[in-house]
Amino acid sequence: MHLKFSLEPETLFVKKDFVENPTFEAFKTEVRKDISAQNAKLEELCAKQEAMGSDLKLILS
Repeated sequence: MHLKFSLEPETLFVKKDFVENPTFEAFKTEVRKDISAQNAKLEELCAKQEAMGSDLKLILS
């Protein structure tokens, strides 16, 4: 969502008009899905790494 600002000479207030770009909104949604998928994979890998670390500590002790 982009904001377009326009100042009118008779007022000191900023008028905000929202400019919608459906292609950009679809792109943002796709990126958010990709990032959430990557975060899920990262959490899974971290859990596996912790399990492997605890197993290694048991083996070495």
